[in-house]
This record gives sequence, C-alpha cells and structure tokens, in this order.
Amino acid sequence: MNASQKLWWLQAQSDYDIFELLRKNKVPACHQLHYLQMATEKIAKAYFWRSGKPPEKLTHRVFVQFLRELKSPASSEGRIAHLLGFKREQDFKNWKQKALVLAYELENMAPSLANHGPNPEYPWPSNQPEHAPVTYHFNLWNKLANPHTGKGRLILKVIKLAINKFPEYG
Repeated sequence: MNASQKLWWLQAQSDYDIFELLRKNKVPACHQLHYLQMATEKIAKAYFWRSGKPPEKLTHRVFVQFLRELKSPASSEGRIAHLLGFKREQDFKNWKQKALVLAYELENMAPSLANHGPNPEYPWPSNQPEHAPVTYHFNLWNKLANPHTGKGRLILKVIKLAINKFPEYG
C-alpha cells in the first residue's frame, strides 16, 4: 500500500466505524447510509490509487467500478475472493454481478449523484422540499438492513471485509 492509498483507507475505516456505531445505536437510516456511502467511496478511491499516481478522474461514482475491477496485481482474483469471505472464485464473480445493483444504489446516495432524489444529507426535491432525510424510509436501507435479505447482508459483510483486509490486497 502506498502513502496515498493509506490516507484514503484510514478515512474509509473511520467512516465505516461511524457507520457501525450509528447502526448499533439505531440512529436513523439517513445517517447510517451517509457514512456507509462515504466508506465505500473512500475504499474504492484507495484502491484506484494503487499505481501511486492520481487516477485520471475521481468522483463520487467509484464504488461500482471498484467492485467490477477488484483484483490485485500481486495476487489472483481467487485470493481476493477468499479474503472477502468467498470459498470459490466463481462464487465471488457471481456475487459481484448481483451486488452491482445495490452498489449502484448506494453510490447514488451521494447528493451530487441523487438527481434531486432521496439522499441522506438534504431535503428533497431541492426546489420544493417534501421530505427530510431523517423521516424518510429509504428502500435501499430496507434491502441492506432486512435480516431476511441475504444479498443486503452479504454486501455489508463484503464492504466490511474490503475495508479491513485492504492492506492484504490493495
């Protein structure tokens, strides 16, 4: 891991720690989604700094790209799969295809990508506010937090492992 990656990774860890603290204390979903979105954005940015040079363009739209490209130059995709809790590389590849929908929704929680729609930071629509994020029921949060939805639980597990195991694959 180079120095720039370490900076992004440290912030991803901190954002994720706040997400877990908020979740444990059952703070409204808007706050949890805000920190989860930021943690995923930062771990993706850490990954894209792997060359030691600034990526061509870093925006809020990086988490989906991170999942698509996730592999380490020093190891096989199978090793990454194992680090992220998958027994077989093919299981990881299959999961990535299915998880991209949730990843895209999470990525779009950034206000600049929400297109005046629901986001965890600002009332919307911006020109005639009807909802405060704190009172809104986010469909994405229902998918992530529902214990009966394996896909949501699994993406949360993979996000946690991606952050915690970053020094091993980043």
